[in-house]
Amino acid sequence: MTILFVVAMEAEAAPVRAALGLGGEGTVLHPAFPGRLWRGGGVALASNGADPRFGVDAIASQPAVTTALHAIEAIDPRLVVSAGTAGGFAARGGAIGSVYLASRCVFHDRRIAIAGFDRYGVGDYPVAELASTATALGFATGTVSTGNALDAPAVDLEIMTATATVAKDMEAAAVAWTCERTGTPFTALKVITDLVDHPEETAEQFVRNLRTATATLADAARRLVDHLADPTLSPTHRPDQEPPR
Repeated sequence: MTILFVVAMEAEAAPVRAALGLGGEGTVLHPAFPGRLWRGGGVALASNGADPRFGVDAIASQPAVTTALHAIEAIDPRLVVSAGTAGGFAARGGAIGSVYLASRCVFHDRRIAIAGFDRYGVGDYPVAELASTATALGFATGTVSTGNALDAPAVDLEIMTATATVAKDMEAAAVAWTCERTGTPFTALKVITDLVDHPEETAEQFVRNLRTATATLADAARRLVDHLADPTLSPTHRPDQEPPR
């Protein structure tokens, strides 16, 4: 079965496709959405594509859900990996270029202060148990937290502190939600482009470090695929379990 990478930005997707040997134009996943799929040799990559109205990469949670769902329906993967760049935290050991494999995946900006809805807002989605893989590959592990804004207001930072977030992105929890609903094993592979707790503006850090981070991401993706090629290392996923709190 195939390992599927779901990637938001073309600047992230192109080097990963090259590292995985996935060429060509890809196939359209659904006529109403810009996502495309590349596959071959037991691996696949789905990218969100460009928003047809605004002409920029279709980033954040809504495109992540549609791309992940259509790709899962198309190929029934053994594992879905939300792959991309993210913000990190120096206070929790992060640095530019750090590579993280998710041990937990949550939202930090769905604040719903009503009993029951509060837990729904955070999500806390099942993540494949890949701690031994992370150790073998030299990746760090920790919480990947998703929100639909590039910045991080104080209220979001409070939630990320409470969940010990090590990587802040805009797609992973949306992909994780889709995987939970379809019963598909999930993880997130994130490389740090900027430090949330650094005084420099996030956008400036991101632009400066993007090329280096995506090269690291491509190498990490290739190494992850090579490691998981061993069938005895198939990830596990039990969506009937209570998620961690």
